[in-house]
Amino acid sequence: MNDFEGREQEELRSGLRGLADQQVPVPAPVREVVERGRRRRRVRVAGVVTAVVACAVVAGVLSGPRSAPDERRSAQAPASTSTSTSAEPTVSAAASEFASAPAAAPVRREVDPAGPPAQPGSPVLGRAYPFDWGVHCGARYLRFSGRIWQAQGEVSLPPGLPGAHGPNSAPLVVPGYVTVTGADTARFEAPGYLREPAALRAVADAPLCA
Repeated sequence: MNDFEGREQEELRSGLRGLADQQVPVPAPVREVVERGRRRRRVRVAGVVTAVVACAVVAGVLSGPRSAPDERRSAQAPASTSTSTSAEPTVSAAASEFASAPAAAPVRREVDPAGPPAQPGSPVLGRAYPFDWGVHCGARYLRFSGRIWQAQGEVSLPPGLPGAHGPNSAPLVVPGYVTVTGADTARFEAPGYLREPAALRAVADAPLCA
């Protein structure tokens, strides 16, 4: 090898090393392909994020209507209970008021010329039965519903009492009402004749004139 060939080879090697050290520019088509790939990756990532967010929203919407009726039912349950509970006391109060209402006050009676009222075989407690109390021997005893009842105290009789068959007839009677109040207690009241009711008690016997 002569000197000329040696210098050419050395220059060739030097040129190749220079080319190797230099940065070879990337052609424009290659950059466009790279950028397109990057954009595609970004689009895919954005699509995945959007899908995740959409799934979360859908899950929230689906779970919302399920819990809302439960909350409404739990909120309405006490109200319905209070409505069903508030109805019953109204009926009880009405029944209690009816039970505690006082009986109608008896009115003045007149003697029936056809005869005295019929007496019940088993009088109902608290019911006022029409009764003509014969007082020709005084207002001390009376016979009502098969039993003898004695006045517990003096009974003041007014003047002008009617007779058993009307005015000016005998014997004298006091038209009124007998109300049995217990097993052995009763009362006699005669509006228009007696100022206040007479308390009665059942006894085993009575004098002949009673």
